[in-house]
Amino acid sequence: MNYLNFFEVNDNSLYLDNRNLPDLAKKYGTPIIVYSKRKIVENVQKILTAFGADTISIHFSVKSNYNPTILRILKELEVGIDAANLNEVELAIKVGISPEKIIATPNNLSKKELEAISEKGVKINFDDINQMKLIKDHLPKVVSYRINPGIGKGEFEGIVTGGKGSKFGMPADAAVEAYRAAKDNGCKEFGIHMMTGSNVLDPSFFKESSKLFFSIAERISKDVGIEFEFLDLGGSLGVPYRQNEEELDIKAVAKNILTNFQESQSRGFFKQSRLIVEPGRFIIANAAVLLSTVTNIKEYDEIIVGTDASMNSLLRIPLYGAVHPLIVANRATEDLVETGKVTGQVCENTDVMFKSIQLPRVKVGDTIAILNAGAYVMSMSSNYNLLKRPTELLLDGQKETIIKREETLDDMLVTFVIPP
Repeated sequence: MNYLNFFEVNDNSLYLDNRNLPDLAKKYGTPIIVYSKRKIVENVQKILTAFGADTISIHFSVKSNYNPTILRILKELEVGIDAANLNEVELAIKVGISPEKIIATPNNLSKKELEAISEKGVKINFDDINQMKLIKDHLPKVVSYRINPGIGKGEFEGIVTGGKGSKFGMPADAAVEAYRAAKDNGCKEFGIHMMTGSNVLDPSFFKESSKLFFSIAERISKDVGIEFEFLDLGGSLGVPYRQNEEELDIKAVAKNILTNFQESQSRGFFKQSRLIVEPGRFIIANAAVLLSTVTNIKEYDEIIVGTDASMNSLLRIPLYGAVHPLIVANRATEDLVETGKVTGQVCENTDVMFKSIQLPRVKVGDTIAILNAGAYVMSMSSNYNLLKRPTELLLDGQKETIIKREETLDDMLVTFVIPP
């Protein structure tokens, strides 16, 4: 995987959608996340082409990126929403997405929150039967449960959400009783959901997981005597973050899932059911780049490159040990002649974004480009150390639009009561 192939390189500088990234860094300031609308549209189209637009419904995972402008773009593309809680539901509605196109998959919400989601006409993937019982008198029109099919996969332990030890969902035996209880409570329309992990690059995993999922759904359908309006396969579609990783073969993923689905249909199941997938990372990760500026260089036992992007801007690295591609955007074609650390401004030693990374001869004022910055970057950022979160910029054809302005100290303190 040569990440330079995702960009243009002219006169030693990195370009995105015909924009010189070092120039954008100087024009708008750093840290800043720059998005390509073109790339977002391309990523959505990849999924629709692989599965068939009439076969699959896409619901974007809001937790990966909740910028309202991004959600509005996805609305224009007729993409639905996967929401994890009431706030995400309300945001989706606020940007104009119909409740009919939103499915909430909450975890440990209160009775009040679950009732509020249901009252908005939003479907709920209940995590277990107890969550359903909390609002049995205020159930949504369609009741769905999250199944743990017994397997999970992810780049890191913290993002594996299926299999033994997972806090999410329920096993097949419990699910049979849960659906029976919902039916006995008067529910007549049903869905079923699973979410096994995140950032999976192996197409064969989707063959195995979907086969288990459809098998469990068949059992429930037969034992309880219900049909499913939808079968929600969750997310997990990955993107490569490392130099030696290949892109996910989305066509192979679709073929594996659809083959299993068609086999279930040949047995008489799911004739009227629709499939749903919930990508977040696959749609938005590689559609953005985080730009920062080199603010200091120390050369003692090792080279330490200081920047204005810190762990508050990009938590995935210190939290998971994640890896992101890095390019010095104004030295894109220069030889890598130095090895050192790239760090930020946070007052603790976990604020090391890159260890033992090869770099060209870096100078103060250079622009660092951190790739795959669209997913779980801004949405996981914070104001730790009273540092500002990144500004956000959207490139749309010839237009450049600030979609999140630069933060100020007053922004960070807006909810605090300042003593007189």
